Amino acid sequence: MNMKRYLIVSALLLVGCQQAAQTHYILYMENEEGIDPFQTRVFVSKDFIRFDDGEGSENYVLMDRASKKIYSVNHDNKTVMILEEKQISAKPPFELKYAVKQVGDMKEAPKINGIQPIHYQLSTNDQVCVDVVSVEGLMPEAVQAFKEFQMVLASDSATTINNLPADMQDPCVLSMSTFAPTRHLEYGLPLQEWKPGYSRSLMDYKLAYQTAADTFVVPKEYFSYTVQEFRDGKVDMQNRKVIGE
Repeated sequence: MNMKRYLIVSALLLVGCQQAAQTHYILYMENEEGIDPFQTRVFVSKDFIRFDDGEGSENYVLMDRASKKIYSVNHDNKTVMILEEKQISAKPPFELKYAVKQVGDMKEAPKINGIQPIHYQLSTNDQVCVDVVSVEGLMPEAVQAFKEFQMVLASDSATTINNLPADMQDPCVLSMSTFAPTRHLEYGLPLQEWKPGYSRSLMDYKLAYQTAADTFVVPKEYFSYTVQEFRDGKVDMQNRKVIGE
């Protein structure tokens, strides 16, 4: 993750342009150890945030920002898995101490919309969890939607925290997945993020993008079930029904 990559990503960002609608468009390139690089496309509106694999992608994840419900839509199976925000108070198995430091000044990196990117390193219990290069003030609506999405995921993660084996109770995992899930978003829109085995780079964005009419629609005719029903073994996928209904 060197300065040359920052410059390439920053130059690509500058091609982002405005179109007719008020939907934000964001494109990330992600890298995970052991698999080929892949892209993640994000649409953010006043009411929704959607994630998919890019142009032509039929499967997607959609969150209704008002109801705090996340829908995972699979067109291949014609199913919708629903994750709902949980109201639960969970405590970490041990104390989590957070720290953040600014790394370098990045004065050589081009400004984005007149704003200088800043490199932060986030740690928990003296363990570096993630590095992030952010632009404060860029696409605040999108940043807020990302936070809302992460908070819903974290609320679900909190319901299973007591079942986490001791050897998987990593300070960074606990903080980023459950107890401080939005800390990497507190400094603006991430241009780059990286940690061992994973990285992502912002390749393009548009402040206003014309989306298709069905972009933020959940197919009503698909078989739907909740994550909790699936965990409880109540989902009969073969007969497309929830046991006990």
